[in-house]
Amino acid sequence: MEEVIYQLNEIRKKDFDILIILDACRYDIFKSVYKLILGDVGILKKAISPATHTIEWLNKTFGGIYWDDVIYVSANTFVNSKRITPRYKGYTFDGMKHFRRVVDVWDWGWDENLKTVHPEEVTKGAIVTIDMNPRMRFIIHYVQPHLPYIYYGGVRKTASIIMGEKRGNKIKTWKKIIGKTANKFLSQETIWKIALKLGINPDWGMGELWAKYGKDGIIRGYTEDLKLALKYVKVLIDRYPHKKFILTSDHGERLGEKGNYEHGGKRDKEVIEVPWLEINKRKI
Repeated sequence: MEEVIYQLNEIRKKDFDILIILDACRYDIFKSVYKLILGDVGILKKAISPATHTIEWLNKTFGGIYWDDVIYVSANTFVNSKRITPRYKGYTFDGMKHFRRVVDVWDWGWDENLKTVHPEEVTKGAIVTIDMNPRMRFIIHYVQPHLPYIYYGGVRKTASIIMGEKRGNKIKTWKKIIGKTANKFLSQETIWKIALKLGINPDWGMGELWAKYGKDGIIRGYTEDLKLALKYVKVLIDRYPHKKFILTSDHGERLGEKGNYEHGGKRDKEVIEVPWLEINKRKI
């Protein structure tokens, strides 16, 4: 029987040198691809995340503690050194109150064309930080496999969004009528299908991808971005064989189950089941 652990308890043990966070990475997809990129390394377990979105995870995982020996290398704006504390679903998080230092890869590593941070930039920032701080522990937070998918060129100003601007009143009315209430009763796919029948292309990020590529295309983009991130994680693993790595995620992702996508809200298994891959120190 597959071993299941509670992520919160394991992270708080701080039994790692480098903790890798792959944003929105669900357990089953990780399990299906990680050996293709990393090889047969470490011990993979299924972990239960305490949260369904990032800032909730940050609060529940690090709330009430300060780690003076941990540097957080962050491609996610929720963890930053600039005292920017965005509020989401009632939560805020100030990284400087919890870690020795935060490295803002999200700031200097931002790709304006992709509208995200490429994992190569995160790995570059991590290498410089680790080499300059040999006695510290590290948390390295990658954006992928979270949207936008680099596999599809990231997020760009597409025709459907432009159409939405030209017909702003119609889009606004549509969202007002169906956006808040229908989500409680209808799946995202059902709402997107209704929109298309009314001549309105979904312009809500994932909906636009669904209209263009379908469910299978979304899974493909998600999986390929995970593999891309793991390629750059492997650079770190190979460079620091004397360090203990743990690969995990803040939360998972819905990929079309019951017609729904993304994360947040209900604690569906696709959202709370995340990987926990331990890679112990290796001999050089």
